[in-house]
Amino acid sequence: MSIKKLAITALVAGSLAACAHTSDRKVNMRAANAQLLSAYDWQLAEATDRHGRPLASLAGNTNLKLNFNGQRLNVSGGCNNISSVYQLNGEDMHIQAPVSTMKACAPDVMAQDAAVVSFMNGQKLHAGLLNTEDSQNAEPKLWIENRRGEHLLWRGVPTATAQYGQPTVVFWEISPETQACQTAQGAAQCLKVREVTYNEQGIKVKNGVWRNFAGTIDGWQFNPSENQVLRLNVYEIKPADASAESQYVYKLDQIIERSAVNTTKHKHKRK
Repeated sequence: MSIKKLAITALVAGSLAACAHTSDRKVNMRAANAQLLSAYDWQLAEATDRHGRPLASLAGNTNLKLNFNGQRLNVSGGCNNISSVYQLNGEDMHIQAPVSTMKACAPDVMAQDAAVVSFMNGQKLHAGLLNTEDSQNAEPKLWIENRRGEHLLWRGVPTATAQYGQPTVVFWEISPETQACQTAQGAAQCLKVREVTYNEQGIKVKNGVWRNFAGTIDGWQFNPSENQVLRLNVYEIKPADASAESQYVYKLDQIIERSAVNTTKHKHKRK
């Protein structure tokens, strides 16, 4: 057999193996529903083309997250937040043209955002749940495939609401300057925060007193170049021992105000 024929035979065999691998994984796939989808934060586990080869723009990123809320979905973890309206009909998922925030990042991260939009853009996708047997230890996986045969596999992690119950919503202003403080673990740099109150019309009516905060806010990073007001979901974790204090988990819901800081002014004030 000639080298050319060997190469063609190997290519065909590889393609058939990839298709068989994909089919095997989808044998037990079942339709998703909005309630189950919204109970998990979905983290990207795999991104491949129709032949099982990694999608270059997506395969290396384990930070991408997919969330469902009502009839909206949101992809985060790249440069921009990407969102769209979706509809489920059995194993068909139709996604309207997605919208995105407009931040600029490194070229490879921007290419990743473009790949996500290209994958979803106005397409009718094939979607379903894998590994969803009744075992409580089973980790659900969400399979989404487009018309080109590309697929994204997402690993389900229970949302904070599913784990801790309904949150309390608070609004915090975050100072661009940190404050030296003492914690149970020793000296640290604490955030300076104060609670902000809005009326029903969304108008700010009261600012609280600045205080130190030594904890962390999931989904948010401190930016010394900006003054920000955050809407947070605060989850209370009650201990089994009634005499012990509750613990709290703080998760970013949205940055609702942000303004650049005059760094020259701040440097002058610190002298």
